[in-house]
Amino acid sequence: MAKQNKGRKFFAATATAALVASAIVPVASAAEFKDADSISSWAKEAVQFLTDKGFIQGDEKGNFNPAGTLTRAEAAEILSKALDLKPTGTEDFSDVNENDWFYNAVLATSPELFDGMGNGKFEPKAQLTREQAAKVIVQGYQLTGKADLSKFSDASKASKWAVSYLETAVENGVINGKGSLLAPQDKISREEFATMVKRTIDAVTNVTPAVASVKGLNAKELEVKFNTAVDKKDAELTTNYAITGVAITKATVSEDGMTVILTTDKELKLTNDKVTVKPIKTKADAKVLTEEFNKLLTFADTTPVSVNSVEAKGSEAVITFDEPVQSAGTVSLNGVELSKDRYELAGKTLKIKGLTAEQTYKVDVVGAIDFANNIANPIAVNFTVSKADVDSSKPTVSTAVNGTEITFDFSEELKKQNIDGTEAYAKVTVGETTFFLTDKEIKDADDKTVFTIDAKDALGTNSFINADIKVVKGYKDLAGNEGDAFEFNATLSKDLTPATLVTASSKMLVADDVNSTKDVDALYLTFSEPVTVDGKLTLKTQNGIAYTTGKTTAVKADAGFDVDGNGKIEGAEKNTVKVDIDLDSNSTYTFELSAKAVKDMAGNVTADTITFNVTTGTFESKPETSTDSLVFGATPVVVTDNNVFTVEYAADVTASATTAANYTLGGKELPAGTQLQFVDGTKKVRFTLPEGSIIANGPYVFEAKNVVDTKGNTLKNGKATTTVTLKENVAPVASKVTVKDSKTFIVDFTESIANQETVTGLTVKIAGSTVKPTTAKVSEGKLTVTTKDDFATTDSIVVEFKSTNLVDANNNKVKDGSVSN
Repeated sequence: MAKQNKGRKFFAATATAALVASAIVPVASAAEFKDADSISSWAKEAVQFLTDKGFIQGDEKGNFNPAGTLTRAEAAEILSKALDLKPTGTEDFSDVNENDWFYNAVLATSPELFDGMGNGKFEPKAQLTREQAAKVIVQGYQLTGKADLSKFSDASKASKWAVSYLETAVENGVINGKGSLLAPQDKISREEFATMVKRTIDAVTNVTPAVASVKGLNAKELEVKFNTAVDKKDAELTTNYAITGVAITKATVSEDGMTVILTTDKELKLTNDKVTVKPIKTKADAKVLTEEFNKLLTFADTTPVSVNSVEAKGSEAVITFDEPVQSAGTVSLNGVELSKDRYELAGKTLKIKGLTAEQTYKVDVVGAIDFANNIANPIAVNFTVSKADVDSSKPTVSTAVNGTEITFDFSEELKKQNIDGTEAYAKVTVGETTFFLTDKEIKDADDKTVFTIDAKDALGTNSFINADIKVVKGYKDLAGNEGDAFEFNATLSKDLTPATLVTASSKMLVADDVNSTKDVDALYLTFSEPVTVDGKLTLKTQNGIAYTTGKTTAVKADAGFDVDGNGKIEGAEKNTVKVDIDLDSNSTYTFELSAKAVKDMAGNVTADTITFNVTTGTFESKPETSTDSLVFGATPVVVTDNNVFTVEYAADVTASATTAANYTLGGKELPAGTQLQFVDGTKKVRFTLPEGSIIANGPYVFEAKNVVDTKGNTLKNGKATTTVTLKENVAPVASKVTVKDSKTFIVDFTESIANQETVTGLTVKIAGSTVKPTTAKVSEGKLTVTTKDDFATTDSIVVEFKSTNLVDANNNKVKDGSVSN
């Protein structure tokens, strides 16, 4: 099917080319803002970082206006740059047009990050609130995590849609409260937003590519989740995985590259068996591999199959189950059992054939069996068959030219064909030179509709040409629709301009030793385009001291370095060279890069020496790495009485351990009214259950989840379980008075109570007068009371209990109250 809104892409493509061409203009430093001194100290680093990256800029007067509010358009612009998003949005807003400066940013961030305002408008001038800022940043960077917002007294004022984003933002340190307030509807300032984006970049970049989790899904599938996107081709090699006792027949990578589903040849039933995931290339940089993963896993599929979805179009309906099915059992359509030729079972899908469009059906699947031999309860699905989609639209194309590079952006994916003996998607002529659009010309594996060729061969010995460029008729979409020829004229010109230095920055990689020259820190040189550097870097001044000789560092490197460490070389990083050099912290340097040391990809050499300044910061050690290592203590549970038990962890834990929602008892949520409290420090949590919540004696499985210790470590394997042996805690209640003779009556209870020779907390009233019992004792589970004087058969007898010493077998006190005959 064709992409949505591809008709709007011509402007987007040409505007992007213009932005690329303008990248040679040096980016301003935040220090150059006229109002730089008014930027809060806590925001200076973030503003400097984002300004150096080219993500934010000042107004026409050269001011940053740090305390000023941020509009939706400005936020979209910053995020589209920070996330390196392409302008391929699919949402139309009535108040956005191609002449707006923020048009590309809206296309890139909407609707994936920015939703409309419910009126068909983007409202670019609307100011961003704190909760809106949390939403677009968290969604954009796909952060995970959840924090406790109860510490903010106004957390309840957050919009319902914003709570999860705010929790994630707080958990990851992206957004802070205002004292004890969250202030969700407060307008975000420019410096606050810059700080949030910088914190987010820090949160997602200091991650070593690795397997995040492995779990069995069902008897045939294992899920492997990564903390970064992996290379699809490498991740689909089954040889990269091993499971004791079973063979892997298929590895399927999710669209975002974060998850791989492994399919096994036989039932996946593991008992402390080893699962191995070998190092796998990451999507952003094939040179960066994930860490090897090894884990002992126990898993058995005990859950019957269920239905995930139903899609019915044309003459077929496809029922998708949540796991592979080995037998569908009996399949009936509108009450009539179907013959085998009317349906097909393959893996997770059951296809019903011979249906009629716009008709309503009911399918019953009885006795479906998965590969662990679990038998499902009867499954019934109801649906109406829609008309089949027919793609009759011709593919179209838009183009953009930058130097000798020509980009062809098609409205939908094309079919590969044999064109003049070449397996290609389309044929292109540039003047008299022919090019074919093949897989090599697809620069983004996630978007197979965009092809880029370098047509420098069409120039010959000329420095530029005016050429007729033609996409030859005959290219086809996946449905076989043939596109028309597309022809235009453009000027192609060789790159004759040497690269220029755009920015220089540094990072202290080790603790500074001013007496050593062997510390290895990083100097990052970002140029206007990709380059190779081969020359000498000479120190000219340090902290105002001039150096006339020595202090020279040889530099030989290609541009393209993952500065922020997020596993991707993107944006300005493609033009960045890293220089290993010993730097002192909190120092200002002037360096000189030798003449002719810099060469761009077109062979242009920067003839002159390049002089630049750089200021260093301080070394920041990495915080302690958190792991899933938290467990219960050596004696995990101590039961105090029927209602109270204490759980002890092996380490000090956060307030997450006193959140009732993080626990289950006997497979159920904690009873409503359960009280949780730290005792004797922050390792032990006391649980006080409400009376009547335990109705039978025995061991109950106690499970904890989402509890974190004070160092950030989570529960080992995601949860911790133990058993709590509890006694029934239902208080007995006096239920009946039975007269035995003129001086004796018996009181029954809702359950047997313990023998008691001397009863306290007992008041007896006969015929409205209080009398003192001669005897009152319990035997065989009942209370027997005798009086000194006779009473009549017609006299009323009322027995009151208050703070009595009567208890049941589990020591539950008789509940205060009264009973009468």
